[in-house]
Amino acid sequence: MNSPRLEITETEKPRLVEAMRDIQEGVAAYYAETALRGDLGGHVRTWLGRVQTLNDLLTNQLADRASYTALFDPPKAPGVDLINAAKYARNIDQHVMHIVAPSTDSLIGGGTFGYRVYAQWEPVPPAAHASLRPGTQALEPTYSAELQGQEVTSTMLGVLRFFADIAPQIVHRDPRGEWTGFPLMSQPAVGAPLHPEEPIGDIPAANAWLNSRRPNGDTRVVCGQLTKDDTAYLFGFTFIGQLSFAPFVETTDQVDRDIAAGFPYLQGQLERNVQNVTEKFPQARQGAVLHSPNDVTTWATPIIRTKQDEDWLPAFGVEQWSRMVTAEHPGVFPDFVAYSERRARRLNALVPPR
Repeated sequence: MNSPRLEITETEKPRLVEAMRDIQEGVAAYYAETALRGDLGGHVRTWLGRVQTLNDLLTNQLADRASYTALFDPPKAPGVDLINAAKYARNIDQHVMHIVAPSTDSLIGGGTFGYRVYAQWEPVPPAAHASLRPGTQALEPTYSAELQGQEVTSTMLGVLRFFADIAPQIVHRDPRGEWTGFPLMSQPAVGAPLHPEEPIGDIPAANAWLNSRRPNGDTRVVCGQLTKDDTAYLFGFTFIGQLSFAPFVETTDQVDRDIAAGFPYLQGQLERNVQNVTEKFPQARQGAVLHSPNDVTTWATPIIRTKQDEDWLPAFGVEQWSRMVTAEHPGVFPDFVAYSERRARRLNALVPPR
């Protein structure tokens, strides 16, 4: 969006970071509920309140509030209409006898890997609009343009992008440096963004973004090397703590870049040190879940040489690994299919909500 950035003091920052955390976790909670096909309305209403809390803090409490309110003056900064639309919906929820909730006749995607609801924002009935104060009524065009008929999760991510663009220092991050609540869990065959920083509608840019950041997770255990058309690939499993929800496939050049960025790639006897615990994670429908009873570093050590002169393979799953490497190779599948698969693995976006 490239809007002017706000000046935030060290005393203001903790409260704003917590407000942003509430919004981020609200998005994650809503998205998780879409796979359970439960009540989405409560999550939407809670999220709207959290967005308005941060909007109020920036409007009324920030020392640099003049810079924030100036974003709403013509010509308005990108994303401002989305904030006004959320404010309109929140005011209806707080002040009018009308239930704000997503559509019940929503798109549903899924199948073997689990269903997920893609709900849309409903139109606001004329009677509800008429009950609002004139100041809020004036925001209705932004709701009609930015929210009504739009898929809910995508608009939530748009709000996060706006706040992160004008105040990147208020993004709440977990101990690994990742946005709290993200990435969202991958849904097969759905290309919608899983992360607020993810480029939209530009696969080359999105791939560049993926490759420029460290992979998610705590460590990766390398299980072998395969070469295709003179490109060597390493493959194995990504661990978060003592659990692995996703395999990985990377070129040796990418592994070298990841290691240079501080991400650990290890090597060890995986088949002797892990157990298959997939049955304990019913929402992890897209692959096996492995558990290491001991810390991974007790049986795996940092890989010394990423690219070997000869390919080497594990004693298990050779055909499956070969298919995965082939799928990772450029030109085998359409770009959007290849990207969604790579994104799921590199973001470790196969971890179900826990």
